[in-house]
Amino acid sequence: MAEFPLSPKTGVVASLAVTLVVAWLDYTTGLELEFSAFYILPVLLSAWMAGWRWAVAVALINTTAWSLVDYWAGHVHLNTFFVVWEFLDHALVYLLVAAVVGGLRVAITQQQALNLELSQALEEVGELKGLLPVCAWCHKVRDDQGYWGQLETYVEARSQASFTHGICPDCQARVMAERSGLSGEQPALPTLPPRSPSR
Repeated sequence: MAEFPLSPKTGVVASLAVTLVVAWLDYTTGLELEFSAFYILPVLLSAWMAGWRWAVAVALINTTAWSLVDYWAGHVHLNTFFVVWEFLDHALVYLLVAAVVGGLRVAITQQQALNLELSQALEEVGELKGLLPVCAWCHKVRDDQGYWGQLETYVEARSQASFTHGICPDCQARVMAERSGLSGEQPALPTLPPRSPSR
């Protein structure tokens, strides 16, 4: 995973400190000046620094802090339903912020890890460029020092490729013709008799 500038523990502690500051400001300004939106700041901080699980906890702590400050400031509700409704309303907003920012942090972390893997893979891949001097008769390759060597050795030394050998159909036919004493004609291969139709 990618590294963030502060540890998750530091992020949680910082977010709780911001919660205390926002709650204090909210309480001292009274009911005339609303600070409920500022309780999102600690949720954002914890989601980014510590991940969505810690952000969920901080979101619930901030919802509780807002409710307590609202109560201590003297906000009178006509019905308990409105107290529960406002608590759930704030909790939903803060939890959504925690989920979205936490998910964004996970996506960015994964993208950074993929970019790191890609750059490491590109460093390991050797790439041959330019003109390659090859002998027209024996197919040896001339290296940078002017020495002639096998093509396989040259390529393996400059890339991650390795070689295996086989024989192509043209060379196989030529070798078979030379071994059978013919000059250029491929010997006829034995053929199977036609199968009789089954009844």
